Parts: sequence; C-alpha cells; structure tokens
Amino acid sequence: MARVIISSAHASHKLQVVDDEGNIRLRGICMCGLSSNLPFCNGSHRKTEDEEEGVLYTYNESGEREECSVQTELQE
Repeated sequence: MARVIISSAHASHKLQVVDDEGNIRLRGICMCGLSSNLPFCNGSHRKTEDEEEGVLYTYNESGEREECSVQTELQE
C-alpha cells in the first residue's frame, strides 16, 4: 500500500509499559510512520536523519528512500 506521511518527527515518543509481573519498561511509539512494528518504534526513523528540509521523499516496502518530483502545469 502506498502512502504519504507528513510528519516532522524524527524520533519516537516513549511510554512506560507495565507487564503482568509489574516490571516497568519504556516502549517507543512510532511517530515517523516507517516502523514495520507499528505502533511501536523499531528505529526506522534513523533513515530520515539526513533528509533535506522542504524535500518530499517516499520510502518503499524495503525502506529505500527516493526523492519525489512534483510537476506543476501553469494554466493560462
């Protein structure tokens, strides 16, 4: 499925999770939309660290990044 994710997040949001034994651990919630383990973070946001401001990128199912080109036509 193709999708465009518009986000300025380059990291995850941390939540404290308590398991059945009462152990507390931090779990990251994905904010970039690239994790293969949604809604949890798997570190995929690291791929976005060198993106340029104002440039639109797509990521394929393999996690490879491509720069999108936007074509506009002027109507007279």
